[in-house]
Amino acid sequence: MILRLKVRQVVSLGDNMIRLILARPSLSGRVEPIPKTQEQRIIQDLTRQIQQVFGSIYPGGIIIGGPAGASSQSDLTVEMILTEEEYAQMDRPGINETVQLELKRVTDHQDEETPESHI
Repeated sequence: MILRLKVRQVVSLGDNMIRLILARPSLSGRVEPIPKTQEQRIIQDLTRQIQQVFGSIYPGGIIIGGPAGASSQSDLTVEMILTEEEYAQMDRPGINETVQLELKRVTDHQDEETPESHI
């Protein structure tokens, strides 16, 4: 399985270590009710524009509308602690950039035989 995730946070932890938090937008947040009136359409458009502006300034930090802010939540979050060398091998992705992860099951002896599984 290949996952495309957005970088939500990059933090230097000192001692040449980096915390990288990746997230996939929630599938439930992609479903929006169909507005019935012109007023509802205007409110929905305005809310979407505000979310986009604040989302680019404060990634993942501002929640507007919906039950528990479903449109700005994620259904998958991956937190990684990497060395600076490993982070450099990923071409140092920044906030809101997309990275791709490949996930597959391996047995213990396969892990020892495939050095590419370690970034």
